[in-house]
Amino acid sequence: MKIKNIFMASMLVGAFLVTSFGIAQEKESKTYGMLNLEYMMPKIGMEKAFVKAITEHNNLYHKAGPYEAHLDNILTGEESGWYVWYMGPNMYSDLDNSPGEGAHSEHWTKNVTPTVAKYGRSEFWKYNEKLSYSSNNESNKYETIWMLDIKRGDYYRFKAFMTKVKEAFEKKGEGNVHIYENEFNEGNGRDVVIVWPFKNWAELDKEDEGIKKTYEEINGNGSWDNGMDEWEEFTESMTSQVWETDIK
Repeated sequence: MKIKNIFMASMLVGAFLVTSFGIAQEKESKTYGMLNLEYMMPKIGMEKAFVKAITEHNNLYHKAGPYEAHLDNILTGEESGWYVWYMGPNMYSDLDNSPGEGAHSEHWTKNVTPTVAKYGRSEFWKYNEKLSYSSNNESNKYETIWMLDIKRGDYYRFKAFMTKVKEAFEKKGEGNVHIYENEFNEGNGRDVVIVWPFKNWAELDKEDEGIKKTYEEINGNGSWDNGMDEWEEFTESMTSQVWETDIK
């Protein structure tokens, strides 16, 4: 696997996702942030019309608050060509009053539906504040996304490692680490999703140790390689994609 090399180069600037099936859950806080994701494939030749219709719909019914929505485009991997419409952050209680029947539904049916070839995944990602860190709120044009399958019963090892990773980011004072829990597991290997943003493709050519040096300043020489060996043990598999964000 290439995970070790990728990790050393530029890893873990982004967001994480953890399933509730076979993975120990943190005790929930009273408030949290959750994203509702819907995957859609536009009809061939109607991609621009699809994006235009979604943008118009978002501006009318999903402009701000818990129902704010955005559209991303998957650029690589088996799902390249798919788009991801997501709403939030919100809570389950917000969903009871989310835009639904009436003008909202009619607008979607009339303007968006004719441009859609098929609908795909529907997922709910809940934010885990304890394992998350952000040094800035910069918007980025692209995101690299890793879908991880964590071995059943080994989430505690993932959590322990990521706690150390967060500490390294805090000490370095750079980067972003966000972890979300996948609320409804389908047994499809999408236990954890790691997302790290980048502004342009040229960034991927830069040689960068990421947080290895800072991690070892905290945990001792050789601790990073040990962590990478353990990573290989508690992950079953990984797939990756690049998404273009906030398409309009």
